[in-house]
Amino acid sequence: MSIYSVCQKSVVNVTPDTSVRFVAELMRSKNLGCVVIAEEQKPVGIVTDRDLALRRDVLCNEEADQAPVSVIMTREVFTIRKDTGIFDAIQEMKSSGVRRLPVVDAGGRLVGLITLDDIIRLLARELGEIARIIGKESPKI
Repeated sequence: MSIYSVCQKSVVNVTPDTSVRFVAELMRSKNLGCVVIAEEQKPVGIVTDRDLALRRDVLCNEEADQAPVSVIMTREVFTIRKDTGIFDAIQEMKSSGVRRLPVVDAGGRLVGLITLDDIIRLLARELGEIARIIGKESPKI
């Protein structure tokens, strides 16, 4: 099963010149844990709720909210190809130390987002199915 079959296809993304305030309000209003920063449909950064909490104060002035999000975004954005398998995606998250990976096509264009929560939900469904099958085959006591 490829990561694309379970990833979120509707990804909120903005350009690097979008204001920190706009991104923060967007994340709050849509209950998002991250926003992908993209140029020409290619991820160039990511801003997470943690970035906002830890880096927003670095700006330390009255105009901080108007600063471009590029000032606080994580520039080393790890991505994953849409044809990557689930197990490999888990390994990539583990080795990169991230909870979210933008999903890209062969041309590096943003096509989705996979999160650790998405993978946990998938695994929970699969385990539920296995339990159901075992339950049908188990002797009634």
